Amino acid sequence: MAAISTVGTTFTTGIADVTGIITAINLGGISTAEIDVTALSDSNKIYIMGAKDGGTIEVTVMVETSTTPDLPTAGDATPTSFVLRFGPSGGAGPTFTFSAFVQNVSVEASVDGAVTATYTLRVSGAISVS
Repeated sequence: MAAISTVGTTFTTGIADVTGIITAINLGGISTAEIDVTALSDSNKIYIMGAKDGGTIEVTVMVETSTTPDLPTAGDATPTSFVLRFGPSGGAGPTFTFSAFVQNVSVEASVDGAVTATYTLRVSGAISVS
């Protein structure tokens, strides 16, 4: 099995590349609601699947002194389109395309450490994987 390297990974907002040095990306997972349809006469639980939930995606960037990370701000009224492509250019890894709201922005600073900003994106709709 061949692993996919994160070297060359790009993350764009549909308008431009995200500025700042991306250090981590966490896809929180797609889930589906389960609906309990068990009748009182059933001896086993019975479920049907409900709507899919795209979940959240966290992006952590090191804040550069010359720029601030270029992402939409929390509280925007409409979702922004995003494209996340893993691996080097040339299509070696999967590409995730989705729309999301910026749910949260947090900044962390510590002694002898880089200042980082973590963006939590709330996916709205489906995630397309190619």
